[in-house]
Amino acid sequence: MKSVYQAINAVQADLAKSGISKDSTNTFDNYKFRGIDAVYNALSPLLAKHGLCILPRILTRSSVERETAKGGAIFYVTVEAEFDFVSAEDGSSHVVRTFGEAMDRGDKGTNKAMSAAYKYAAFQAFAIPTEGD
Repeated sequence: MKSVYQAINAVQADLAKSGISKDSTNTFDNYKFRGIDAVYNALSPLLAKHGLCILPRILTRSSVERETAKGGAIFYVTVEAEFDFVSAEDGSSHVVRTFGEAMDRGDKGTNKAMSAAYKYAAFQAFAIPTEGD
């Protein structure tokens, strides 16, 4: 078996024990979510522990400028991204492709969309629960 799948499984097993809870709150729309910082904080030590690298590649990006209700500009950004999950042990890899979408009134739309793509690639690849065992 390729080491990349063993590493993905090991990270998934560790995440199943702890999960990543929805600790952040969007006060504007009043809902809970798991932010990118929580995902990085949970994943980083597990990726290092199990010798798994996640390498991003942005395939496409689109940005549409729209007018807000108050007459200002807001940007809707979508990125299509691939993430190479690579085993440090033998170099075997698996590609996860996903999209990220974001809205921003300034210059952070692309960054937000890239974070969303990474977060959802991780959710899908590792089946991250909102709470542990």
